[in-house]
Amino acid sequence: MKNTEKRIALLQKLGIITLILISLYYLDQLFAPQISILFSAINAIVFPLVVALFISYLLAPIVKLIDKRVKKRWVSVIIVFFLLLIVIAIFVYFIGNLIYDQAVIFIQRDWENIIVYIQDFTAEYEILSDVYAAVSEYLNLGSVSAITNNVVNIFRSIASLVISIVLVPVFLFFILNDKERIFEGLLVVIPKKHKKHIKELGIRSNKVIEKYFNGRFTSMFIMSIFFTIAFFILGLGERSIFFGFTLGFLDIVPYVGGFIGMLIPLLYSLTVPDSLMFGEWTFLAIVGVNVIGQGLQGGIIQPWIMGREVSLHPLLVLSSFIFFGALFGVTGIILAIPITGIIKVTFEYFYEIKQPPLVKPKSLNKNSSK
Repeated sequence: MKNTEKRIALLQKLGIITLILISLYYLDQLFAPQISILFSAINAIVFPLVVALFISYLLAPIVKLIDKRVKKRWVSVIIVFFLLLIVIAIFVYFIGNLIYDQAVIFIQRDWENIIVYIQDFTAEYEILSDVYAAVSEYLNLGSVSAITNNVVNIFRSIASLVISIVLVPVFLFFILNDKERIFEGLLVVIPKKHKKHIKELGIRSNKVIEKYFNGRFTSMFIMSIFFTIAFFILGLGERSIFFGFTLGFLDIVPYVGGFIGMLIPLLYSLTVPDSLMFGEWTFLAIVGVNVIGQGLQGGIIQPWIMGREVSLHPLLVLSSFIFFGALFGVTGIILAIPITGIIKVTFEYFYEIKQPPLVKPKSLNKNSSK
């Protein structure tokens, strides 16, 4: 009888899920433009909020340190803002300008050399030439001119960038200054019987997000330095800084980011083999360096910095990137692991509270009769 009831309950849940999926499909078919506008509007707010949240977790320890000497939180936040501006100015002056100049040179000169090399190489093989012909429009920067010249798209991009630049410091100030009060304010609307669970989940989720963002930033910085030094040793010269920091930045997308970032120095090495350490075989060394870097990150850096709370199976990580990236674009990719980590700790918490309490065994009475 109980098995029959369980099967009926399972079928009911599957039926509800099926109806929801069908409803979502038809809603997308009927209101696709409106849904697209809605997601764009949400993304315009969520993206600067995510950037501000990311920075806030990096600055929170400094704010707490200054709080010990300065009694007012808003004064501590303003001091940290000035320190942040100084750090950004120093980075842009010494490193940022060099990365920008190398990026411009790469796009204007090196990219054309890469295209010529690919054309010459594929021309020798009929199968490869057909493949190249099919994807050449994506490799040629001129093919995107029709899109980049679209006035509406340019206006939207500029407007989105301006909004993000304005909103990030505003969000950052309020997150640093009122984070605890915001969370306490949200708890007020929670029913009393659920408040304890929501508060505990909030604490655990905050721990996951803090470990992820701090760990991701530290990992990106370490990987940038590692790849820059490795590329200098391989003979890539000034391009090493551009390639190294590009790979480090793309580390925000584990597994996939490292592979995409590796293609840039790899293709470049094929066009200038004479100036490199291993000549025309340097591309293999670049692949080896990337494999070593990803191994260090996944086996040592990430577990050490982020801990068990953010440890997810690679298949789950990739699936979350695809799902949340499809929903929210770049914002979804950045938030994929934190959201998945929060879902994980939520399931773990409810599993814990459902477990029966451990019953301590009664002590044996030595004087009791056998």
